[in-house]
Amino acid sequence: MKNLSIVILLLCIGNCYCHAQDITVKEATDALGLLKVAKQDTNRVYLLQKAGRFYIEKPGEHKTDLDSALSLIQEAEQLSNKLSFQKGISYSYLLYSMAYREKRDNERGKVMIGKAIDMFARIKYTYGLGEAYMEQRNFYSAFASKEILFQRIDIAEKALLAFKQAGSKVQIAHCLKEIGDLYSIDGDYTRSIKKLKEALAVYQSINYSRLQSIYDILSAVYSISGEYKEAIRYGLLAMKTGERLHDETAQMSTIYNHLGITYYYLKDYEQAYLYFKKALTVAEKNKDLNTINSLAQNISHSLLKSHKYSEALVFLKDITKRYPPPDISSMIINKASFVTVYELLKQYTQGQTYCNELLELAEKPDLSPGDYSIIYTAVIPFTIATKQYKLAQKYLQLEKKLAEKSGSLADLSVNQLSWFEVDSAQGNYLSAIAHYQLHKRLNDSIFNEAKSQQIAQLQVQYETEKKDQDIKLKAQSINLLTKQTQVQQSEIQKSEIIRNTTLAGIVLLGIIMGLLYNQYRIKQKTNKQLQHLLTEKEWLLKEVHHRVKNNLQTVLSLLESQSHSLSNDALQAIQVSQNRVYAMSLIHKKLYQATNVASINMEEYLKELIQHLRESFSDGYPIHFHQNYESIQLDVSQAVPIGLIVNEAVTNAFKYAFPKQESNNSISVECKQTENNEILLTISDNGKGLPADFLTKRSNEGLGLKLIRGLTDDIDGKLTLTSDNGLSIFISFKATPTLNDAIDKTRFSLVNADAV
Repeated sequence: MKNLSIVILLLCIGNCYCHAQDITVKEATDALGLLKVAKQDTNRVYLLQKAGRFYIEKPGEHKTDLDSALSLIQEAEQLSNKLSFQKGISYSYLLYSMAYREKRDNERGKVMIGKAIDMFARIKYTYGLGEAYMEQRNFYSAFASKEILFQRIDIAEKALLAFKQAGSKVQIAHCLKEIGDLYSIDGDYTRSIKKLKEALAVYQSINYSRLQSIYDILSAVYSISGEYKEAIRYGLLAMKTGERLHDETAQMSTIYNHLGITYYYLKDYEQAYLYFKKALTVAEKNKDLNTINSLAQNISHSLLKSHKYSEALVFLKDITKRYPPPDISSMIINKASFVTVYELLKQYTQGQTYCNELLELAEKPDLSPGDYSIIYTAVIPFTIATKQYKLAQKYLQLEKKLAEKSGSLADLSVNQLSWFEVDSAQGNYLSAIAHYQLHKRLNDSIFNEAKSQQIAQLQVQYETEKKDQDIKLKAQSINLLTKQTQVQQSEIQKSEIIRNTTLAGIVLLGIIMGLLYNQYRIKQKTNKQLQHLLTEKEWLLKEVHHRVKNNLQTVLSLLESQSHSLSNDALQAIQVSQNRVYAMSLIHKKLYQATNVASINMEEYLKELIQHLRESFSDGYPIHFHQNYESIQLDVSQAVPIGLIVNEAVTNAFKYAFPKQESNNSISVECKQTENNEILLTISDNGKGLPADFLTKRSNEGLGLKLIRGLTDDIDGKLTLTSDNGLSIFISFKATPTLNDAIDKTRFSLVNADAV
């Protein structure tokens, strides 16, 4: 089945930003009542601005509300000028900007926010300056282009600096959350998660209770980046927090939707469908037509992935009848969903009607890049399925330009794959292969192993077909060479009969030269074929590591799910098992991401493993880690036991070494190469150590130490234990040659063969 795109409901991106808490109806009513008796002083200015902001923030963009807001703001500005109240004038400019933006008069809005920023800076009111920057960033769409996205990030960074100078922690957290969200749109998930976790730490430091939003953004970013275990963990935290606070706002739709998306990526379409339906229920209660329309697409795509095509069509017809799309963007999503459903049902006549309507909408002015992306995602597969290749090529060109403008390598990669399908269907195999190779290069540069499972399946399918074709071509080449050789031999035999003895020497020399040349050409072709096969083997080995890692991630997810219903002892056992599986999963993740296909850089691997264990036991008191590694490459057959040994040793230290919660508790992990070319692994702690007779009685050993002994034997290593001011574990072993060494030797021999 084709890859179906789903709608990710955004959180803080695009939301308006105000300089105080949202104004309630009661507060606005009270302010309007007090204005009747208020004196002409600064307090009246505050009341006018509060009432004005209430009209700006009322749902909808009704002209009467915005006219009332502008009238109140104008009175506040005039009174502030009369009183020489600089802060009041500054806030009036800020509210003017918000009102004009709501009226879609962005030019006047930008002028007003510029005045507000200049005035707040001049009077050195940093809190107001931060608010003004956060209003200014609303004029820069995060989805217009990469350049505008980074302008928005720059403005948010200025707001962050202003709020830091003002000492407002809650606004600092809001800004960090905004910046993290923006980096996720750019695809910089590492930086995004870092900023979001900084925001979470600030929120928690001030006991901020409404954490469902930050949890949800973290869930969404982890999901997009393929870290589904973390995505589900933060998604459930967001859901539980929102439900505990009885949150019935549109944000709960977003939370349920993101959980559904994560399960969708994990191919658990039934679970995804259930969360999408919960999101739809909240959206219907809030009468949020835009969200209803977006969720309708996600629900229909979940049904399509479960091969429930007819059910998806019935659902779409019903939801469209009950909730007609409220605007052009919603209409685009709706029409695109129908095009996709009819395509999969192979009801091309009905699908063509919606496809034509969708293309008519594409001609409308002022569409967003996201609107065009949805149109192309539906139209291109449909035109390919209905063999409208010229029309498909037209929209592939437009989709390519859109992806290049946004800088999205993922969209470019999908575009090239569609080009490959069009060219393959038309028999343009050279062009098809060129597009597929470009798709592969783009995909490799952005590849995230879990997020791209469906694309990887297409790659495997294509590579399998390509190998079959290559085998056939090789067989044909061998047959042709055999026939050519037979013809040459026949000609030589005829020449020997008709030639006289005086030319026998020349003929013999010619035969020898011909055979040598023929052997040289055959050797060249054989070497190229071997090199091609070697490259294919490397790719397949990376694919094996990728699938092993995915299977281990599935085991981790199952263990995580099981842990929610277990008692403490069983839960600890599950957590220990999770860490062991993670240690093995991390090996295969590193192998798949690295250019080497069979060796692990132990310095990078052990650092990431230790960080995972530290986070797993983060509920306890702080323990300091001292790590010292050399850049050592180990074969996977040794790296897995070493990872498990470190996991067992560090886990035991966390659990048993430190009975007292002291600030100087520490664990040291070192991995070095000795002078006699042995590898020495050392794990030590400054805890209570082992009982006096423990080392002399093997019967005292628990499962962890038995595992360490067994794993040490597996790598032909030597294990030494000492218990002096804590427990120290020393393991020495010889590093075995890696598969990459063998591959390099093979390449070297091929190069020498070519040289000969």
